[in-house]
Amino acid sequence: MPGQAVDFLATGRAYVQAVAALAGVATSTPSPDYGVDLSLRLIEQHDNALHDARVQLDLQLRSTTRANVSPDTVTYDLDVRTYNFLCDLSPVRCVLVLLVLPEDETQWLHQMPEGLVIRSCAFWMSLRGAERTAATSSVRVVIPRPQVFSVTAVRAILERLSRGEEP
Repeated sequence: MPGQAVDFLATGRAYVQAVAALAGVATSTPSPDYGVDLSLRLIEQHDNALHDARVQLDLQLRSTTRANVSPDTVTYDLDVRTYNFLCDLSPVRCVLVLLVLPEDETQWLHQMPEGLVIRSCAFWMSLRGAERTAATSSVRVVIPRPQVFSVTAVRAILERLSRGEEP
């Protein structure tokens, strides 16, 4: 209902969980949250049974109505603490997933008997190994527009990780 407080993290988490479910990927929510909002795990089928492939991708989620979306890029001002966290060379890869929503929250979701339409798009990027910043409030990140957080992208990222490659 317009005018009510909106939980942006919950909105981003729901979007990512829907994409992950279609990709056949398991999700979990770390508790307590020390910087990772959601984790994805690759699931494989062997001998007619599903198994955890022990390949994990951690996600830092952001949802916004204030990103600048151009034909080639998505630009967003990310807080310094999160930026530096994502630059770390940790053994488990962690990427930023940015859900860009329309400014008018009544346009975010349209429900009808024929289906449910989510009018938003999420983009992802890895900052692993990037130089940490000395900025005090935010860092502008530029995500290539083709890096849509999609079923195909999730599967491809986890497959690359399973081969020891970067996301």
